[in-house]
Amino acid sequence: MDLTLTDEQHMLAESARHFAEQVCPSDVVRQVEASDSGFSSQLWSKLCELGYPGLVLPEKYGGSGGTILDLAIVAEELGRVAFPSPLLTSVALGALPIMWSRNDWLADRYLSGLTKGELIATMALVEPGGGNEWSEIGAAGKRLTTNWRLSGNKILVPYAANADLILVAANLEGSGLSLIALERTTPGIKCERHRALGGDPLYSLSFDRVTFTPASVLGPDLDARAVLNRALDHAAVLQSAYAVGLSERALSLAVAHASTREQFGRPIGSFQAVAHRCSDMRIDIDACRFLALQAAWRLDQPGSADLDVAAAKAYINDAVRRVFTNAHQVHGAIGYSTEYDLQLFTRRAKAFELSLGSTALHHERVAKELGL
Repeated sequence: MDLTLTDEQHMLAESARHFAEQVCPSDVVRQVEASDSGFSSQLWSKLCELGYPGLVLPEKYGGSGGTILDLAIVAEELGRVAFPSPLLTSVALGALPIMWSRNDWLADRYLSGLTKGELIATMALVEPGGGNEWSEIGAAGKRLTTNWRLSGNKILVPYAANADLILVAANLEGSGLSLIALERTTPGIKCERHRALGGDPLYSLSFDRVTFTPASVLGPDLDARAVLNRALDHAAVLQSAYAVGLSERALSLAVAHASTREQFGRPIGSFQAVAHRCSDMRIDIDACRFLALQAAWRLDQPGSADLDVAAAKAYINDAVRRVFTNAHQVHGAIGYSTEYDLQLFTRRAKAFELSLGSTALHHERVAKELGL
């Protein structure tokens, strides 16, 4: 395939980069991270003014009708400044599953708001006791006379306290695994913030006999596991592109430090051991970018993208870790200082590695696609 960006995509990247650099310097990232909610409505409003929440959503709901590749390009530019926002979560784990669900009531009720950024969505998957986003679901819903009643617990739910809509994976009596769209203010939902490693705020949710109607279920004949996997693949690819942006910033910080920090009377970048670490970072980042864009392009095409997505996430998990290991080796102790910017990107890169499936899980997916 030809991964050369179109003129429009170059303009999209340049516009996103200029926007992110102008409105989100590192001191703003620190302020948002230190706030009680970990969310800035001001930053979110500015991002929504550019139409990014609706970039891949249909024009019918006010979107631009763009591609996942377009959004991946924006995600990389946001990653360069560690831009804190629920954009990728709300689109990949909220708006897109609703769009795929064939539930016209949910689409008409929520998609226009999600497209404009007036509403924020998230997804509740992981449960206490271990596992990951692909693990079996224990939360259960019981059938009442006409409605349903949900009980259970979820953890590691991004931006839950700021979300207007939560898609909950649960086993419904007589229906099996299902996705349920619940408004956060629904009685019986309690939300508590975790202490999180990365920048995005994470929450635990409890559902205490939460009542909802059949209309809240994303399609009575829907294969919920297939929709979940598809949504997780989209989220993994978009977060991979964001991680490429994080890595680019780590490289620029490392090169700047190596060019100005002197030892033995000359810049440390003149020593082969340091220069080659920066060279390794450049090679890894370019490989990551190719795999992320390849996977994003594949998601826009008909047919399965399992191999491309799994290969991208498996490789990028390890490569991003190598990039940041090298960045910290170049910086030495200063790289771990909270007053220095590198740690802002390092923590977000580690959070990326630990979410949306482990390296081993995605290697298994690649092996399966190879017929093993």
